[in-house]
Amino acid sequence: MTDNDFWEYPPEQDVAQHGEFRLTLVERPFPTGGGALPAHDPSRAREFASALGTVDTVVEEVDRIEATERPPFATRADLDLVSVGCWGTVTEINDPALVFTGGTFPLAEQADALAERFPGAVVIGSAAIDYNVSYGTHAIYHPGGVRLFAAGWSGEEDWDRQGTPQDVVDAFGIGTDALEGKGIDLHAHPGAFPWEGLTRLALQRVTPLLRKGRTLSVFRVRHTEETTGNLEDTWIGEFDAF
Repeated sequence: MTDNDFWEYPPEQDVAQHGEFRLTLVERPFPTGGGALPAHDPSRAREFASALGTVDTVVEEVDRIEATERPPFATRADLDLVSVGCWGTVTEINDPALVFTGGTFPLAEQADALAERFPGAVVIGSAAIDYNVSYGTHAIYHPGGVRLFAAGWSGEEDWDRQGTPQDVVDAFGIGTDALEGKGIDLHAHPGAFPWEGLTRLALQRVTPLLRKGRTLSVFRVRHTEETTGNLEDTWIGEFDAF
């Protein structure tokens, strides 16, 4: 099934943009120490996909892939592919609907929902799309109360923000050497700040990052009507950032 009542574009319509999108939940006990994570739980993965606020219905599981890979992402039909990995206390969600440039922030909305469902967990995500310049949204939530959210265009200083990188450094105990290793200047302006590097450093404090050997379930979903419109505007429609 590649069509539903919400889409205005046919399934074979090309996706005009490129991007990355990932949201990770790490529950206690945090699997630190660099060991391997438990095997993927596809039933729990389907439950997570069904519970996403961007998703109306999970249609079917269409594949299981290595976590080092990604589903095809070339046509409109591919925009309804959501991949989820459930490895013990670590859950990863990859949904193109986490990216939207229209003034609302689905990444933050889904991070908020996960933080409410799992109050003792860490929630970390990054989503970006490339036009003539890139647009990124980033979220880092620590169960101790620290929340960082940042969204905006690369090179621009006027970003939507909550919290500061220093808050994250303090909450996760990220050392100076680690920051220098990622080339992170805590005083850089938002449009030049390496947000993805900071999300990786925070994630590394609570879970192994090595993805080799992990499995993801790929689901074909029916996104909600609002989300479908956002996907069309963001990934298919013509857009000029400036």
